[in-house]
Amino acid sequence: MKNPLYKRIPREIKHDLGKYIALFLFLCITIGFCSGFLVAGSSLKTTYDESFEKYNIEDGHFATAQKADTKLLNEVEKDEKCTIYNLNYKNINIGNEHTVRFFKARDKVNRVDILDGHMPEKNGEVVIDRLYAENNGIKINDTFKADGKNFKVTGFVALSDYSALFKNNTDMMFNANKFTVAILTDEDYSSIDNAGLNYCYCWTNNDRNLSDVDRQKKSDSIKDALAEKFILTDFVARQNNQAINFTGDDMGGDKAMVTWLLYIVIVVMSFVFAVTSRNTMEKEASVIGTLRASGYTRGEVLRHYLVSPLLVTFIAAVIGNILGYSFMKDFVASIYYQSYSLTTFHTVWNAEAFIKTTVVPCIIIIVINVIVLTSMLKLSPLQFLRHDLKKNKKKRAIALPNWKFLIRFRIRIILQNKSTYLTLFVGILFATVLLMFGMMFSPLLDNFKDEVINSQIATYQYVLKAPLETHTPNAEKYSLTSLENDNEEEISIFGISDKSQYLSKLTLPKNKGEVVLSDGYMEKYGISDGDKIKLKDKYKNKSYTFTVKGSYHYSASLCVFMPIDKLNETFDLDSGYFTGYFSDKAIKDIEKDYIATIITQGDLTVMADQLDDSMGMVFPMFGGFAIVIYVLIIYLLAKIIIEKNASSISMIKILGYSNGEASRLYNFATAIVVVLALVISISVCSWAIKEIYYAMMLEYSGWLTYYIAPWIYPAILAIGIACYVVVHFIQTKRIRKIPMSQGLKDME
Repeated sequence: MKNPLYKRIPREIKHDLGKYIALFLFLCITIGFCSGFLVAGSSLKTTYDESFEKYNIEDGHFATAQKADTKLLNEVEKDEKCTIYNLNYKNINIGNEHTVRFFKARDKVNRVDILDGHMPEKNGEVVIDRLYAENNGIKINDTFKADGKNFKVTGFVALSDYSALFKNNTDMMFNANKFTVAILTDEDYSSIDNAGLNYCYCWTNNDRNLSDVDRQKKSDSIKDALAEKFILTDFVARQNNQAINFTGDDMGGDKAMVTWLLYIVIVVMSFVFAVTSRNTMEKEASVIGTLRASGYTRGEVLRHYLVSPLLVTFIAAVIGNILGYSFMKDFVASIYYQSYSLTTFHTVWNAEAFIKTTVVPCIIIIVINVIVLTSMLKLSPLQFLRHDLKKNKKKRAIALPNWKFLIRFRIRIILQNKSTYLTLFVGILFATVLLMFGMMFSPLLDNFKDEVINSQIATYQYVLKAPLETHTPNAEKYSLTSLENDNEEEISIFGISDKSQYLSKLTLPKNKGEVVLSDGYMEKYGISDGDKIKLKDKYKNKSYTFTVKGSYHYSASLCVFMPIDKLNETFDLDSGYFTGYFSDKAIKDIEKDYIATIITQGDLTVMADQLDDSMGMVFPMFGGFAIVIYVLIIYLLAKIIIEKNASSISMIKILGYSNGEASRLYNFATAIVVVLALVISISVCSWAIKEIYYAMMLEYSGWLTYYIAPWIYPAILAIGIACYVVVHFIQTKRIRKIPMSQGLKDME
């Protein structure tokens, strides 16, 4: 026999249609976005993983000081069972501090994906990276100027070994705005300036199925073999190559973040459903008592009140997944493509995404609602019939001080609806975390740029290929090398001249083994004065231990400062050795061929610039999402409180209170809770986000100084109050509709 209770479900949903529509739309959009994120992320990750074989991506590359002898390369190939390819390139500086890295066409290793147009077929044609072209407004058939020549852009490409456009593997962040890779015909490549020529070679292991451990051992063996025959200026195994691995690592982290975001939202919504259902059960206590007295079990009544929230969640999940596999998937993919130079991807069915966005949310809804509603259903049928829904009858009301009547009345409202207000507080807390997270990053990046500019050592920082003298006034020598910490993060080691005019506030230690750290390095890893740090040379398998003797404010990178003579002594270099110059003027008496790079202000702020460009549209989404949660949570729970107290509101109207006065009594109580919840949430979130931020930054290279702009706190408070004001007017209208007769009808 069909359960007659099922006939009540459509009526229940229709009775609270506005509430269910709001919950449905919120869940649908949230699940759709998360499903799209998981589907797009999984599809892109699958495409990324398959690209290693599809495009024959290198197992590593190295650079030599001079052109490598072919015979010696063949010996390494034979001994190490690998294949070495010529991957020479030329770096050409173009206007506005941009750099283009020219390659010849590739057809054997690190192959190219043509995304639009075609490869250069004749001289005067070029293809460039798609992302750089988009960031700089370059179209197909446009003229691309480099090295004093004009090239016609015939296509956009993605180079399989440059999914993230890192100019140097030691850079803190890739730069898709000012750095690009491009491909020319062999003749055009030969015709451009050799000043930026780099003798670069890559290898692939003959056995492409090596484990990570075996691949690392093979890389170390190849490095040792090459070091015996060549002067290496660079060596990067594939597992350490940021241009290849940064993208894949980022995709994995995003999936976990989005999954937790979804589950937190579902938990909050579950409590909203539970509070709503509990309120409905309180209103229908007589009906429940009659059903229980007629023979319905607790389980049957419980299942009935689970149907509506579960049905809404399931339909929202199904439609959300449809949106996820269509519109949302493409939207999320566009976010990734705005950050990375990805090859063409194809949508892959993701069973994991379906389980996480449909099955798990339904289970969470069921579990939380069962926990909340079961406690009420333990009451006897007679208690339901009498509307005697308090389990502990002996519990007395909390005695309040002799305050004014209106104050005590509002406090009673809060105490009587404490479970609902507790859910409201949790929802506001979660929304505040998202809103603060969305609002903090743009000011944080601006603050980082300002700090980098203010702590810049010199207008020009020259890095030379060999120590050469200059007659440029005030040019100051320095040494620079790099080591790795235990997290395999590159740490710059600066050797500074005594009484440096560019670092006049830096007090250098006198003893060997004592160093000064940049303040960001100390802050990121929690290092204090007197601590010892251990760094290692990844090329020589040698480690160094230093004692920390203070910090210096330098935001551009994580680095170590020591006297230049101590650096040369520590690393067994000649006493007069140096690697470059600090200068406030351009150095013109050193030929370009001997200059490895020139670091200017734009190079120092590249991390913030790239994050702002690639993630600029994501952070406001968190803010918008948080505002929706504010309005939805406050609206739904304030609505429940008004409905729950409809009889009391009707009675005070009978006693002569106007609609406005009734609204001020009940809505003002909610306003007190909202403001207190906002104030507490802002304090809690400020602490929580700082802890999350520090933990998050440990997973990334470099350091962005933690900073929350002072205006963010009052702005969040104002936004929260504004959201409540919107809800206040809606609830005031609802109070006006409560008739005075309702209080008389509900009297026993």
